[in-house]
Amino acid sequence: MGITRSAVSHQVKLLEDRLGLPLFRRDARHAELTTAGQAYYPTIRDAFDQIEAHTRAVRPAVVNNELTIQVYVTVALKWLIPRLHDFERRFPDMKVRLSTSYFDWDFDERNVDVGLVFARNKSPGHYYAPLFKSMLVPVCAPALLKGDKGLKTPEDLRHHKLIDVYTAEEDWQMWLDAAGVKGVKSTNRLSVDSYILAQEAAIEGRGVAMTIGPFATEEIKLGRLVQPFPLRVPHRHQWYFACTMENRNKPKIKRFEDWLMKQVAADPALSLYRNTGKAA
Repeated sequence: MGITRSAVSHQVKLLEDRLGLPLFRRDARHAELTTAGQAYYPTIRDAFDQIEAHTRAVRPAVVNNELTIQVYVTVALKWLIPRLHDFERRFPDMKVRLSTSYFDWDFDERNVDVGLVFARNKSPGHYYAPLFKSMLVPVCAPALLKGDKGLKTPEDLRHHKLIDVYTAEEDWQMWLDAAGVKGVKSTNRLSVDSYILAQEAAIEGRGVAMTIGPFATEEIKLGRLVQPFPLRVPHRHQWYFACTMENRNKPKIKRFEDWLMKQVAADPALSLYRNTGKAA
């Protein structure tokens, strides 16, 4: 209210004088409501609540242009961040915050506005717009193609350490099954917590990493990684733009979704991954 405690006490004393009864019992350390004060308080509280609510209703709306985006760390580093300068240039009034995670499948509606998620289960009350498919693609350093045990066929993987993401342990098995490779020991593996770390380990020659493309595109262009086999295996899940149904038509969210869809459509690296499915 912008007034001092002594001023409040003075106003309470004036009210008690007008009512002709005490509302508080006071001593040197504290004050507590009397029986009359306890009966009077709910009505006064509700009145102040109504005043506050109606004051907010008549006050001109303040535009909230801060957008918090949930994004998996690999997607952020390898795809979204290099493009965000375009969004900021087009919409200089927007303030973007990234909430990165090593877990990619649950939309955190309590703490973010929108998400780029690898949806395993679609939650009720959420809006999901498909972005692109996920394709399993092994990658490795060029040196692993050479020598007596160089990677020439998928069967040669049994001679190399596999690098897997332990939050997505099924990836390698899905690809090996599709390639018809049996008997690759699961003990001969290096496990990390993200695809970006798996790729970095592969660049250092630590083994063969599984990526879910197109997130190794730049490293392949630069010659830091190679795709030793042409087989690409569709993953069971895909990438979505997500938000709550309640918020999907908010201007700041619609603005970002429209921009994001144009970025996906314009990216040549996504030509093998684009999804033409409908939003859900």
